[in-house]
Amino acid sequence: MLTYLRILKEDRDILVSFMAILVGLCTGFAVVLFNRMIETVQVVLLGSGDPIVLAEGMQWWHVLLLPVAGGCLVALLFPFIPKSIRVYGVAEVIDTLHEQEKHPLNPRAAFFKLGASSITIGSGGALGKEGPSVEMGAVIGDWVASLFRIPAEMKDEVKVIMIGSGAAAAIAAVFNSPFGGVAFAMEVVLSQMHLRISSPIFLASATGAIVSTTFIGPEVIHVPDYHFVSLWEVGTYLGLALVVAAVGTLFTNTLQGTRRAFDRMPLPEWMQPIFGGAVVGGFLVFFPHVYGTGVEAIAHTLNEDFPWQILLVLVFVKLIVTAVTLGSRGFGGLFGPALFMGAVTGGAYGALVHKLLPTVTATSGAYAVVGMGAVLGTIAHAPITATIIIFDFTHDYRMILPVAVVTLISTFLSVKSKTRSIYRVTG
Repeated sequence: MLTYLRILKEDRDILVSFMAILVGLCTGFAVVLFNRMIETVQVVLLGSGDPIVLAEGMQWWHVLLLPVAGGCLVALLFPFIPKSIRVYGVAEVIDTLHEQEKHPLNPRAAFFKLGASSITIGSGGALGKEGPSVEMGAVIGDWVASLFRIPAEMKDEVKVIMIGSGAAAAIAAVFNSPFGGVAFAMEVVLSQMHLRISSPIFLASATGAIVSTTFIGPEVIHVPDYHFVSLWEVGTYLGLALVVAAVGTLFTNTLQGTRRAFDRMPLPEWMQPIFGGAVVGGFLVFFPHVYGTGVEAIAHTLNEDFPWQILLVLVFVKLIVTAVTLGSRGFGGLFGPALFMGAVTGGAYGALVHKLLPTVTATSGAYAVVGMGAVLGTIAHAPITATIIIFDFTHDYRMILPVAVVTLISTFLSVKSKTRSIYRVTG
């Protein structure tokens, strides 16, 4: 045992790898806890099961008051979260690593933001899980880096690697996508890639995914078996890229505009999540599909359970409730809403295309899968991450080509139109 400890202490690469695995373990369990917290809030307020079915069986006033109650609880947590860092979690991590005036991550605030996010999402707020999860993973990485005696010349590099490891493990645990976690850390958080950094980050990401799979389950979203039908679909998928670029731009600009609108409102800050909850509740009365992360509605869309008219309406409803939830100081991530909007956008587009060209195109579900990756990659300016996450959902190489091509084109169009990444808008 002493020999192993001596090797661990003397070999820096082995030490960093050990630290990364520790970060992955702790972050994986943090994501499991976060999931349990969201489930608990939803069960207490709404019940256990599909929120669409549960909400449709309730009195309208009950559904309306769910996010209002959540807003009240979130307002109570404001004193524990400094105003200067009440921002989207991923933006907080990126700013910590890249801004000239760096500020340390705040563990206490990250913990309370995790609690506030579980209340926001569990009570119906239309946000996702990855923002607070990534911030908590980064805090864990920063903490693990401080536990070990690292030579002064390596200290900053190891800290960056551990924060990147925490971010990767969080994405891997949330989406059960270890390769997606690595891509996210490299493409979005660190903006760099080389072997010395990527190896420990992959270890952390794989460990986080293993923990999540063990305690939550292997399947985040079930994707039916779809495939590329004919060469004619090259044109229809190019058309989808144009639609997604427009939706991504609208999504990002709406988030920015809604945040500014709430900043100008003559309301005390603690009242904003309550007011926002009332607006969200009003939409939930008529469209329970957008409740929380919307995973159940995504599954229905992929299984082609909704007509294209409903899918088209849901694009705009999800856009509004997400912008209002975030703008009114709700806490949560944006990957979930992006996947939702991608699914319903692609589903509506695919249903119309298949109606016009039934013999040479796939059904709407295939376009919903591609839309998920494309909207995610477009709003985050992270096409590699989005493509890998969708592959981890589908486990099907046949869908990789349309997902990758549509995502790259829509992201390129978004960048050329000077639409900023969501991390620059929400930070």
